[in-house]
Amino acid sequence: MALAAVLFGPSTVSAASADLDPFYGVVSQKKLSGKDFDQMAEGRIGLYRVAVDWQGIDGSGDGDFNWNGLDETVEATAERGIKLMPTFYSSPSWLTYDRRVMPVWSGYAIRSWEAMLKAAVARFGNGGTFWREHPELPETPITLWQIWNEPNIRNFAWPVSPGKYAKLVKVSAAAIRSVDPGGKIVLGGLYGTPPPGTGIDAGPFLKRLYRVDGFRKSFNIAAVHPYAADARRSLKRILPVRRVLNRHGNFGRSMFITELGWGSDSATSFGTGSQAAQANRVKSVFRTLLRHRARLRLRSVIWFSWADLPVGSYSCAFCHKTGFFDDEGNPKPSWWALLDFTHGD
Repeated sequence: MALAAVLFGPSTVSAASADLDPFYGVVSQKKLSGKDFDQMAEGRIGLYRVAVDWQGIDGSGDGDFNWNGLDETVEATAERGIKLMPTFYSSPSWLTYDRRVMPVWSGYAIRSWEAMLKAAVARFGNGGTFWREHPELPETPITLWQIWNEPNIRNFAWPVSPGKYAKLVKVSAAAIRSVDPGGKIVLGGLYGTPPPGTGIDAGPFLKRLYRVDGFRKSFNIAAVHPYAADARRSLKRILPVRRVLNRHGNFGRSMFITELGWGSDSATSFGTGSQAAQANRVKSVFRTLLRHRARLRLRSVIWFSWADLPVGSYSCAFCHKTGFFDDEGNPKPSWWALLDFTHGD
């Protein structure tokens, strides 16, 4: 689904990380304020996924990376004890005419991608320069690095190619681990069942990735985006990924759901028709996923998205009303439904 790179404002309040639960995560479609991050921490949401558009941090290809936006996000989450997981995706215009094309077609493209990842890890990972520059912050290095977004659907990958994506994961893992051997590689969230003619279902796509030599050792965590009409059907779109992992001997390898959500409208795809219906969907899907958590080896569920987009904003076919908050910042019933889980000691 739509994944927008966003920049975030400064934060002011700290929270004890022990109070937060990284099983519950969120991604935002728009710029967040300190108040947003405060509410996130108060809601005990322990994981924040942020999109990092390569073009946005290296607009000319000269390697002069602009980390200002990510610096602000790292600061805001560290102050509150929220774990941060960046998703690196989208090739820049100075490299290719189509941002969906993965940078594996030439040595130059690969080296450019590797340089960007190494610089990110050197700044924000274990022992990174960001932490030395900010001794006032709790040192909370980024350890989860997600590679690309929905690589099995043509909205984000062209062409849709297990071979090309496996190569991207392998070179990314080598680059990240060369700087931080403890870095964890998260696969790009596989779209559960793409519409006909737009991609490859998540299970078969992962199965084909395993056919590539070296892929098995290149990642630590699988990820899926099981968008569907309801919780039961979402579960059915997660199970094939777990089965593929198990069949390849990776019984203990964890899974993330890095996007999942339903709107509170009736005009878009996956819209539930009302705010009350959206809240009921939050309840049903988390009950379902918690019931199957151990079986799936499920470590985190990231809701798409934090807040609704303003009327008239451009986004994906269902993205506008998926938030826990409306476009004026008011909490919707879905927010209170989530708190029943995050505060349900």
